[in-house]
Amino acid sequence: MADLSTLEQNLKIPFFDWRRICKKIDKKTVWWYNTNNNKKTFLQEVDGLSKKLNFFTALLRPVGYTVAKLKFKYKYKKAKDLPENYIVLSNHVTDFDPIFVGLSFDRQMYYVASEHITRWGWLYKVLNFVFEPIIRYKATVAASTVMDILRKVRKGNNVCIFAEGVRNWDGVTAPVVPATAQLIKSARCGLVTYRIEGGYFASPNWASSGNTRRGKVYGAPVGVYTKEDLAKMTVAEIDEIIKRDLHEDAYTRQAVERNRYPSQKRAEGMESLIFLCPHCHAHGTLASKKDTVTCSACGGSFTYDEYGMLDGIPYKTVYELNQWQRGELAKDVENGISYTAPNASLFTIEGHELKAVCEGDAHITPDTITISDVTIPLSTISDMGMHGRRTLIFSTTDNYYELKVPKGQNMVKFMYYREFVKAKAETKE
Repeated sequence: MADLSTLEQNLKIPFFDWRRICKKIDKKTVWWYNTNNNKKTFLQEVDGLSKKLNFFTALLRPVGYTVAKLKFKYKYKKAKDLPENYIVLSNHVTDFDPIFVGLSFDRQMYYVASEHITRWGWLYKVLNFVFEPIIRYKATVAASTVMDILRKVRKGNNVCIFAEGVRNWDGVTAPVVPATAQLIKSARCGLVTYRIEGGYFASPNWASSGNTRRGKVYGAPVGVYTKEDLAKMTVAEIDEIIKRDLHEDAYTRQAVERNRYPSQKRAEGMESLIFLCPHCHAHGTLASKKDTVTCSACGGSFTYDEYGMLDGIPYKTVYELNQWQRGELAKDVENGISYTAPNASLFTIEGHELKAVCEGDAHITPDTITISDVTIPLSTISDMGMHGRRTLIFSTTDNYYELKVPKGQNMVKFMYYREFVKAKAETKE
């Protein structure tokens, strides 16, 4: 099979030759205009794959490389000995993960992306034209997404999926989306597992928007499995290799490597994850500035250093601190104690558009979520997730909702709360 590197060599496209411009792009043809020799060159189709996507993959690769290198000191290993076509499964740690993964692969890929990007206006129109992402609704049974993926791979295309469905919050790979292994089994194509290391410290999910840190980030394929290999495996066996290959414990690795991730604002945004004061156990009283998180109730504080470690409290890592507060929350669920998210806004999502429902303080109990005069029984919620730092997404039997809070507030606690309520109910069954 021809690959993009061969096509680039045939076209003799220098690394940064912006004098060559695209003269025509449509569904049938892609042409490059070469100002050096004043002739047009046809970009050949690769085994029925998208010529447009091939074109933009080749065009934007040097841009992605430059961003990854300058912003993150990113290093990567090229994928070799690949199946004819495949699905790439990667862990998810930064908003730049599609760039990180893409640099390891010469051939084009379609990426599965969250539905919320469809509301980015003109930016989504550009992304959709250039990359044609496969849209996935978080917190829903994504049957349409599965069908889109299967259609792509059965036409010989390659697809990249971030198997956790969300960026992890505390440095440890989140649970893989259920039924991922069944999807791989049904696709009847190859599988490439991929792991990104160091991304959690370079761009923590809880950090303020744009607050990235330039430190070691590395990405590489972990396993390459042919469709023949996968045909011999059960769904459970495929699930095990996915979990094994994608698992990353950022703090275990950092304890050995001790890489620096400098930032003047390295703790800012941590209240998006941490909702309990580790000193006095007060709810929603934390605020972050520069490298320090302070409680307005007791005045206690702790710091976050360049190595991602905490000081001033008994917990040395964000993971340990998060596990402690999750334990406290589980006790509160058991005792029926409600949690509140002030100044929340509730929306329904219809046809990729948000429709305002109501505003006010949101409350969650073991039975309901209530905001203003709207009450949603937890028993009607089929799934729940997050996008961004402060937006909760959930689907019910009737609607698809977003629940947002302003900067400085926390919505992760609602997701954790419902998780423990669900686990408690399942234990009783």
